[in-house]
Amino acid sequence: MYSKHKIISLFWRGLLTLLPFYLTLYFIFWLLQSIEAISSQVLQKILGTYYVPGMGLLTALLIVFLTGLLLQTYITRHMAFVVQRFMSRLPIIGDVYQAIQTFIKYLTSPTKPDGEDVVMVHFKALNIKVLGIVTRTSFDKAPAGIGDDTLISVYLPMSYQIGGYTVYVPKDAVTKVELSQKEAMKWAFMGGIGQ
Repeated sequence: MYSKHKIISLFWRGLLTLLPFYLTLYFIFWLLQSIEAISSQVLQKILGTYYVPGMGLLTALLIVFLTGLLLQTYITRHMAFVVQRFMSRLPIIGDVYQAIQTFIKYLTSPTKPDGEDVVMVHFKALNIKVLGIVTRTSFDKAPAGIGDDTLISVYLPMSYQIGGYTVYVPKDAVTKVELSQKEAMKWAFMGGIGQ
């Protein structure tokens, strides 16, 4: 017979093994269901009783594929550029659109932009160090008043949420860390727990 402590230990072991798997599946299911729900509303109005569940998701995937296919031509690339420029100029929406677009380009770029080093930023006045990713080492193309030759910009990701802060610190206030950006983001997101 198992003791109370052993039963609790086995329960936690099982929970901690299954929970990441379950949450991943839940996220994938939620994403697919959201795409289906949005697409199906339009399709149900067009097809009426001929609509079959799942057609919304398939239609969305087909639209993404066809968009990629059409963007191989100059005319569609130019049209996409015009739409992107219009979206970028909209108040508030343009800022969100540009931020998402920049983030996606950063994630999908085969070459990393200026910076990319993972560092520890030492805030000497507080006697603390914070994990960060160098995002810029030169401010030649930055707006006037942002940065100078003595500074670098460092993105400081926050634990347990999506987001972070960009700080401008002296170059000598950072120490390089031998981590990839992916490992650094994982480390910061988890707050160093279980690493």
